[in-house]
Amino acid sequence: MREIPESRKVTYYIGMMIAILGGILFASVFLSFAMHFGEFDPGESFGKSIAARGFGGMFLIIIGGIIMNIGARGAAGSGIVLDPKQAREDLEPLARMGGGMLKDALDEADINLGKNSSEKVIMIRCRNCQKLNEEDSKFCQECGKPI
Repeated sequence: MREIPESRKVTYYIGMMIAILGGILFASVFLSFAMHFGEFDPGESFGKSIAARGFGGMFLIIIGGIIMNIGARGAAGSGIVLDPKQAREDLEPLARMGGGMLKDALDEADINLGKNSSEKVIMIRCRNCQKLNEEDSKFCQECGKPI
């Protein structure tokens, strides 16, 4: 199983910290409003400070998200470098993880997709439309005629 390189992990966590910092900065706007609730003239510098923190926080959240995306998917996998072969290599650990999660969910739900099945399936062809039907079908699933 292929591992994600340490440099991508560091990039991802740096992006996460920037996004968290942006979230705290953005949330501080609402805290400031709550602390000055009811004041009719909080001052001009207060409004500029609120606007700067609000837009700065949103900017940091967006930049942090972009850096996290690059760290998680790699430069080629996130579309910065246009190299399909490198993109497949960058995204391979995530694709393997997604397939593993899907397999776990199917196993937990006790769903067998036919792989490793020793059970033989017999199908009967409809004389009218040539559709394959299950062995115990009395009528065609396609045209409805008796089999």
